[in-house]
Amino acid sequence: MKLLPRRRDFSTSPEQQAALLIRVTAVAIGCSFLLSWKLWLSSRLFPLAPVSNRLPELAYPFDYIWFLSLLGLLAIISFLPRSRPIVLIFVCLAALLSLWDQTRWQPWFYQYLFMLAAIGILAWRKTETASNRTALDVCRLIVAATYFWTGFQKLNITFVRETWPDMAAFLPGFWQSITERVPSFLILVIPFVEVLIGFGLLSRRFRNRTVLLAIATHAAILILLFLTGENVVVWPWNVAMVLFVWILFWEDKETTGRRIVAGKNPFHILVLILFAILPSLSLVGFWDSFLSSSIYSGNTYQAAIYLGPTLLDRLPAEIHPHVWQESEPFFLDINRWAYAELRVPVYPEPRVFRQVAKRICKYAEGERLSLWIKQKPHPFTGLFESEYYDCESLQ
Repeated sequence: MKLLPRRRDFSTSPEQQAALLIRVTAVAIGCSFLLSWKLWLSSRLFPLAPVSNRLPELAYPFDYIWFLSLLGLLAIISFLPRSRPIVLIFVCLAALLSLWDQTRWQPWFYQYLFMLAAIGILAWRKTETASNRTALDVCRLIVAATYFWTGFQKLNITFVRETWPDMAAFLPGFWQSITERVPSFLILVIPFVEVLIGFGLLSRRFRNRTVLLAIATHAAILILLFLTGENVVVWPWNVAMVLFVWILFWEDKETTGRRIVAGKNPFHILVLILFAILPSLSLVGFWDSFLSSSIYSGNTYQAAIYLGPTLLDRLPAEIHPHVWQESEPFFLDINRWAYAELRVPVYPEPRVFRQVAKRICKYAEGERLSLWIKQKPHPFTGLFESEYYDCESLQ
C-alpha cells in the first residue's frame, strides 16, 4: 500500500502571528517617525500644542534624546518582538511624549500605539495561548473599526464637492480628465467600499474576499499618493494596513465577528469604546476628528490666520511660503505650514489652532491679527459657520 505524502501545514500559531504583527507595527511606526522627525522635537518653529501649559519645557537636547531613545526601542522590538517589557516601555514613553504636542496625535500614531499596547499587555503570558488570541482580537477590532470610520466620515457632501476634487487636482492631466468625467454621486463609492471592508472583515464567510478588496484599495491609494506626492508619512501606514489585514484575517475561519467585537477583557472593552463607539461623538463635535479616523474626509475644522503686510514682514522667512499674498488680506495657511515643516497635517481642533495663533501674536506688536476657524460643514448641505479671534481674545 502506497502511503500518501503528509500535507504540510502552513498555518501560523497565535504566538507567531503576534510576533509578526509586532514586527510590522514597529517597522511601520519607525518609518513614520523618521519621515516626520521634526514633529517629535520641541526645538522647532511650528508651535507645540501641549495638553496643559503646566507641562515643563522639553528643550534641546532632551527632546532629541527622547526621540532617539524611541527609535532605539523600536529597533530592539523589531529584532526581539517577544520582549514584552521593551514594548511597554516604548508605549509609555511615546504616549508621554505626545502630551507635549497634540499634533502628534495623528491617526496612524493612535492606531499603532494601541496595537502595540494590546500585544504588550495581553500577549506573551507563558501558559496561556488564549492571551495571544485576545491580543490579536483587539488588533482585529482596531483595524476593522478604522476602516469603518474612515469610510463613514467621508459620507458627506463636502468630500464629494471639495476634498476629492482637491486631491484629484494633483493628478497628471490624463488622470484628471478621467476623474472629471465621473459623476459626483459615484465618488461616494470610495467611502462605501471602506465601510464595507470594516464589516466584511468581521464576517467569516466574506473575510478572504474582503482582505483582497482591502489590498486593492490600499494599492489604489498608494498610486494616488505617489502621483500627488501628498502626505508621505501615511505611505508606510498604507503598506502596514495591507500586512495587518493579511496577518490578522487571511484564511481565518475560526474567529467570529462577535468574538472580535464583544471581548470580555478590560483592555478589549476599552479599545471597543475608543475605536468603535466614541468616534460617533465626533459627528456632533464631542470627540476629536483624528481620533475618529476623519482624515481626508472633509469633515474636520479648518483654520487660517489673516494678517497685514507689516506683520508679514516680521514673521520668520520660513513661514512666508505658506502665506497667501496675491491680495489683501493676506492669510497664513496653518495646515500647509504643518505639512511643510512637520510632514503631517495640523491636528484639526480649535484649541490647537488657537495655540498656533498665539505664537503668531508674538510678532504682532499691536497690529491687528485675526484667526479664522471654519466649523465642520453640514454633511448634506456643506454649509458652515465661522469663528474669529484676535490676539486679545486668545490670551
